[in-house]
Amino acid sequence: MKVNSKATNALIIVFGIASTAFFTQIGCNSASKEISDNHAGHEHQDVAVAESTQAQITASDTVVSAEANLENEVDEALKNIAKGKETNDMALVMNEGIMKLLAVSRADTNNIRAIYHLGLFSIESGQLEKAEKRFKKLVFLQPENQEYQRTLTEIREKLN
Repeated sequence: MKVNSKATNALIIVFGIASTAFFTQIGCNSASKEISDNHAGHEHQDVAVAESTQAQITASDTVVSAEANLENEVDEALKNIAKGKETNDMALVMNEGIMKLLAVSRADTNNIRAIYHLGLFSIESGQLEKAEKRFKKLVFLQPENQEYQRTLTEIREKLN
């Protein structure tokens, strides 16, 4: 009886390993998770794919035009994030919210509002390393801001 039990356990383990390898390969080859080479290394990869309970949502890369009013772009992004959260529309949150904030931060690497909100969303999504990087930059840009310093300290405490 023990030999039969050991054989059954071994079969289950082998099946589990084979299934994991198979599904990992399928996931790695999924078109919805593909990121083009010209974006490799950009910080927006951390939000490339989001899942909701209803469907898988893929975020698209967003570009802000050179003539755009960046403060208006940030306002629009924040409205879209709030609306998307309210309606559980994660595509709106990602594509017209987070990605727009990332585009603003690429257009103006010192845009305080974009960096701040990206930092908050990094905390919210559990990406504390990204949040630390963003709040560290905020403290560098505005060393007198106590909120930025306090948030950076809290992030670092969570990381340690």
